[in-house]
Amino acid sequence: MRTLITALSIPALLVAGAVSPPAQAQAPGANPLEQSRPLRPGLPRWLEDYRFLDDPAKRTDWFDNYRYHRLSDSAWLQLGGELRYRADTVRQPLFGLTPVHKDNYLQQRAQLHADLHLLDDRLRAFVQLENTRSWGKELQNPRDESRNDIHQAFVESNLDLGQQRLRIRAGRQEMAYGVHALVTYAETPNIRQTFDGLRLTLNGQGGRTLDAFAMRTVRHEDGNFDDKSDNNTRFYGLYASLPQAQVTGIDLYAMGLERKQRPLLGTLGREKRYTLGTRLFGRHDGYDWSWDFMHQRGHFAGQSIRAWGVWSESGYTFDQAWKPRLAMRLDLSSGDDDPTDGRAETFDPHFPRGGVYGEAGLTNPANLLLAGPMLAFSPRHDLRIEPAIFKHWRQSSADAIYLPGMQVVPGSTAVGGRDIGTNYRLNARWTPTANLTMDLDYQYFKAGSVVRSAGGQSTQFVALRSSFRF
Repeated sequence: MRTLITALSIPALLVAGAVSPPAQAQAPGANPLEQSRPLRPGLPRWLEDYRFLDDPAKRTDWFDNYRYHRLSDSAWLQLGGELRYRADTVRQPLFGLTPVHKDNYLQQRAQLHADLHLLDDRLRAFVQLENTRSWGKELQNPRDESRNDIHQAFVESNLDLGQQRLRIRAGRQEMAYGVHALVTYAETPNIRQTFDGLRLTLNGQGGRTLDAFAMRTVRHEDGNFDDKSDNNTRFYGLYASLPQAQVTGIDLYAMGLERKQRPLLGTLGREKRYTLGTRLFGRHDGYDWSWDFMHQRGHFAGQSIRAWGVWSESGYTFDQAWKPRLAMRLDLSSGDDDPTDGRAETFDPHFPRGGVYGEAGLTNPANLLLAGPMLAFSPRHDLRIEPAIFKHWRQSSADAIYLPGMQVVPGSTAVGGRDIGTNYRLNARWTPTANLTMDLDYQYFKAGSVVRSAGGQSTQFVALRSSFRF
């Protein structure tokens, strides 16, 4: 604990006195919801601000009279919901290393939320209910299905401190930072990632923010209104964002993840893992970049933790009709070279963004070297197509291949070599209306020598998602 307190003081001291953005930093100009509402799938609904609908002339959408209700001069209520269906088919799931060689299934996510603001936004209450179902899936995941449950429920107060504003949020909530390297909303599983706990955000001028949080993960049960905090896990830290100009900046963060009992590579033990990191990001003349550098220390089952990770994406957007963007992704995360030397060197990505490497979820940014090009273009205003090719290697041939959740690919620790395989993925997103989003995902993972030596083979995956938001 003392190690983390010392670590947390570093970014805190660097940003003390410099922190000052508005409660929700936005790019200059009109609220984007005035042009198209609601927010597209992926972003949390608590970000939406419909106060511009106080002007009757701006109530141009059929749902406007339902989504926003002015209760008094200082109070308003926002309502909304989402209905998502996802149909997947997987050939040779988990590289064919299970008795299931074809998995076809359908998933549903239905959500309704109410967002009450009082005292000119000094007090807020947000509640989001959901129903998640999964039909026909052979290989179950804990976040596939949880029936009827409270997905989010928090209260929030906003206090003006001179030119700064302090937001205090307590309860069940979605949370993400940066480009979702370690903490994300996680749109990809049927149940998005949530946390129970307390979060404080200091906002000031120029887009600068400082967050402090203390959380527990949420454990999902297969029943009605029975999801609860996981008392096995504690997650806490600081995250500071320091824009240096309108489109460039640096983030500094320190996080602690503690588990009373944690299984890893056949060892079960107590873990205290601390991550220090920085993110460099920006845009200039068509170029964009985001680089995260992370170092992990701590203890696991009597071993000292020494791990590192570098995740990056750099691109260029051409000023042409289809808005093509060409990018390169390069991710590196350490593995354990020698399980007997008293050091745990496998990087743990905590709660990373899913779907970056493909919706099939075959690899995790742990003991991984990944590189490959990405392309995105829009042949029409309502269609975005994003193909990518990623080559996957193990950073350490003595360590495993890891699935999301740090699950080990069976047999991968018993074979040598580094070549995991080549991952071909494609996403096409069609937005025919402001409320409807259609996604088609295709992924073909060509097995490399490590997977084949472990008895695995190539995997093919297709998913169709339809999301209706109001």
